Amino acid sequence: MLDEAQRLLGPDSVPAIDDITDFEAAIAALETGWSAVRTALVGGHLALAPVSGSTVDDLMARTIRSERLVRTAQVRHRESALAQVRETLIELRDIDSVDGLMSAGAEALCRLGFDRALVSRVEQNTWLTEAVHLVDDDPEWAAAILAAGRAHPVPLVHGLPEDEARRRAVPVLVTRVQEREAVRQAVAEASQSRSYVAAPVMPGRRLLGFVHGDRFFRRGDVSEHDAELIGVFSQGFAFALERAILADELAQVRAAVRQVGLGLQGFADGDASPSLLSVPTAPARWSSGTGPLTGAAPRADGVELTRRELEVLELMAQGDTNQRIARRLTISEGTVKSHVKRILRKLGAANRAEAVARWHTAQSRSTAS
Repeated sequence: MLDEAQRLLGPDSVPAIDDITDFEAAIAALETGWSAVRTALVGGHLALAPVSGSTVDDLMARTIRSERLVRTAQVRHRESALAQVRETLIELRDIDSVDGLMSAGAEALCRLGFDRALVSRVEQNTWLTEAVHLVDDDPEWAAAILAAGRAHPVPLVHGLPEDEARRRAVPVLVTRVQEREAVRQAVAEASQSRSYVAAPVMPGRRLLGFVHGDRFFRRGDVSEHDAELIGVFSQGFAFALERAILADELAQVRAAVRQVGLGLQGFADGDASPSLLSVPTAPARWSSGTGPLTGAAPRADGVELTRRELEVLELMAQGDTNQRIARRLTISEGTVKSHVKRILRKLGAANRAEAVARWHTAQSRSTAS
């Protein structure tokens, strides 16, 4: 039908078929063809003359039928996509860990039709990248995008599209990314994204992070349909993530209780005073600060820790893994491992639990003296 329109009106009268990559482009092309035929017919600018009226009438009728078919297919596609979102969210309900859920969330977005997906968190108003997934299974590029995001955390300030998404609690469609200054430049440069959709992860009014998706490997930009799709996904993902955070915090409480048990064992062995044992407190939530050792002196009973080592030890006492410590302190996991090794060596401890117990004992002795 578009070929017939080009034959009647000229090669540049309607979009080329190769430029139509989605439903919106197809509808726009049909509307352009309809308008061009009417304008040319009234103005007598048909490329081929003479052309019978029945030929033009037939072309216009076919245009109307084609538009109806495309719009019907678009609605069915939308319904199918939303059903797939629901099925994907059901699968994510079985994941209890925060790290696992973020990684699975990025993969799930790509299964919904996006070429690349990014999942991030917001802690103390700082936007931190957590997981990246690419449909073409390019782990090196995904790792480069992730590294760029982790190496350059940015404050969530006015002017960023993500800040608008947060304030309005809706997904935003961002185009001409490489020409914008108000984007996360490190990630934009590493990803070379042309356009993307960003949706806030907000259970209620509490911002946990963002999900991003783009269509880098396909021609054209993301669409309003993409924004709707990610918006629905982010709503369900928000509650799954909140549940995983609660599960992580429960694990930290259990770890704190275990630390008290170690302290009591030390007291039974005559190494500590029960009045000076640390009492476990509720662990930090998603956007809070440090844990139960906050305020402790870097030196105790002849053992001296750097301020960063003390921060790592605080999170070790909460039961955090190296990966989670790296995320919370915005440093690499390798750096965390180096800090842990130095802490164990300075305290003469064989493992993390013993290091925490020895530090408590050292503090108790210093306080008593």
